[in-house]
Amino acid sequence: MVTSIKLPIKFWKKDSGVAEPSEAARKPKQKINKPSDRNLQFDLFAQLTYMAAIATARISRSELFESACKLPYSSTPYFRQVHFLAEKVGIDYAEACRMIAERTKVEEIRGFLLRLSGALASGEDEEEFLKREAGVIADNFTNRYERDVESLKKWTDAYVTLVVAAGLIVIVSVISMMIYDVGTGMIVGIAFTMVLVTCLGAWILYISSPHEVKTRVKGPTSRLQIMATKLFVMLGPLAATVAALMFLAGFSLGSILIAGGAILFLPGFLMNRNDGKLSKIDYDIPTVVRVLGGVTSAIGTTVTQALGQIDKRSMGVLTPEMNRLRYRLDAGIDPKACWDRFVDETGSELVERTICMFWDALSMGADPGKAGEASSVFAARIAHLRATRSMVAVTFQWLILPLHIAMVGLMLFIPQIMTMFTEMINQSAEALTSNSNSSLPNSSVPIGELFAFGNVDLTIINILVTFVVLVLTAANAFAPKAAGGGHNLRIVYNLSIMMIITGALMLAIPVFTRSIFQSIVDT
Repeated sequence: MVTSIKLPIKFWKKDSGVAEPSEAARKPKQKINKPSDRNLQFDLFAQLTYMAAIATARISRSELFESACKLPYSSTPYFRQVHFLAEKVGIDYAEACRMIAERTKVEEIRGFLLRLSGALASGEDEEEFLKREAGVIADNFTNRYERDVESLKKWTDAYVTLVVAAGLIVIVSVISMMIYDVGTGMIVGIAFTMVLVTCLGAWILYISSPHEVKTRVKGPTSRLQIMATKLFVMLGPLAATVAALMFLAGFSLGSILIAGGAILFLPGFLMNRNDGKLSKIDYDIPTVVRVLGGVTSAIGTTVTQALGQIDKRSMGVLTPEMNRLRYRLDAGIDPKACWDRFVDETGSELVERTICMFWDALSMGADPGKAGEASSVFAARIAHLRATRSMVAVTFQWLILPLHIAMVGLMLFIPQIMTMFTEMINQSAEALTSNSNSSLPNSSVPIGELFAFGNVDLTIINILVTFVVLVLTAANAFAPKAAGGGHNLRIVYNLSIMMIITGALMLAIPVFTRSIFQSIVDT
């Protein structure tokens, strides 16, 4: 009976024409909370395009919503609740859409469900409606993405400015201690301010960049992704162990950073290489599904036979994967398993969503040409937007390298100069003091006070500078990934490079500074 069904929220309405529900359904009206997933609009764009693609098969409303409920997107729960109302409670789909829309706080979902309710109630064709709505959502997603890219451009420039300004302030503050004792507390405060500003800039880059999924949500599946992940699982603990042993053995911090960065470089490099390959795959997948759908529709045959009629050279970087797909299909393996394996080999979330639209539509009897067109439009839109973002991210990533070298080099150079000047002044003061006070017979000022520069607490200065340099290393590793997106192991790639650069500077700067200072003294 209807009264025995436990509803997730209070769906019952007096004017719905449904029997009175149980006491559990009479609780106060609840709102559907806004999902925390930052990719909601991207998921909604994919879901509506999927529904528009399978709607070309002229399936029933029940099949349409049932298929939409199986998608692993953040927008799926809304469609699942609509389907629950219609199938389990017996409410019309139009009324179910309206009821769910009234309980959601997400404006995009609310507006779409209300429009869908009106279209279903009026008898409008689902295929045309979903195609139109998918286009509207695509335009909205594109506009927001482009605004985010413009914001990202501004914040990458701002991040560079923040790091340079904060670093120069710390350097000037340290140099000022050579002239006047400004106090250790002030230097510590300035150093922590720089750390806060740097971390804040990296975080703002993250929240201002476009939010999407590039590698598959289910985890690594391509060869490079699996290899990089396994290597990181093995080499990550190894790097920590080696660093700890080197620290206990008395190695310098620079040597420890170089060793740790060298160990972590390989998994990060493989994942960064995979990211570049994914960009090419995502750019070619629209061509693959569009050509495959068009040829299949034109010759009126199956996808397997159509694959034999297509010149594989037109598939771009996907040519090896498409050849393997054809061999598997020709061998009589289950087509769905073949397509799933094809998606696994690419490791791309965009490929997974595109193939899901294309193959599910074909499985339900849709026209291959229409299914290929709908899925290719979605994939092409995402690929072109990512190319725009990539231009900003790549430029910023290359800019970070010389910026990191310059700022870390300056921060390490100044304390070394102070150390050498202090050593020389202390030696001069001792020589003057041991000279029987004959050089300053009438002076009432102690010799030590003539060299107040030698009283600087260099230990605290070196600790603070080292701390700031390490934070800057971590922030400059995170910032390029925040701007470019992709798998989180790309942070490891950036971090390994920054660690090697920082470690090399820690070893080279003292030698370089001492050689310069010694040449000045000798002259």
